[in-house]
Amino acid sequence: MFVFRAIGEWLIPVVRAQGQAFGSFTVTSWAYGDRTWQSILGSIVNMLKSTITMASVAVFVTGAFMFTISAGDEKRKSNGKNMMIGALWALGIVVGAQAILRTASYFIWG
Repeated sequence: MFVFRAIGEWLIPVVRAQGQAFGSFTVTSWAYGDRTWQSILGSIVNMLKSTITMASVAVFVTGAFMFTISAGDEKRKSNGKNMMIGALWALGIVVGAQAILRTASYFIWG
């Protein structure tokens, strides 16, 4: 049982918060050293932002291609236009969400 606990403590990050103010404690991990919750949240948000942005660009290009090759087919033309509009909405939501999270992060962590 001790072996499993030792391996678990080595693999799983440990939170150290004794006697520290809220938001000032760090996460200790064998791979990254001490990281703050702000940097962890920032990494997750940046990864999601990049992924959604790439997917939105791919959907926009696909929609533009469908719109271009529709050859008078109204269904294809409509699908392509809707894909482009949806991709632009997704990009707008990502930019807005990032602005909201940066503002919240500024007020929480300074």
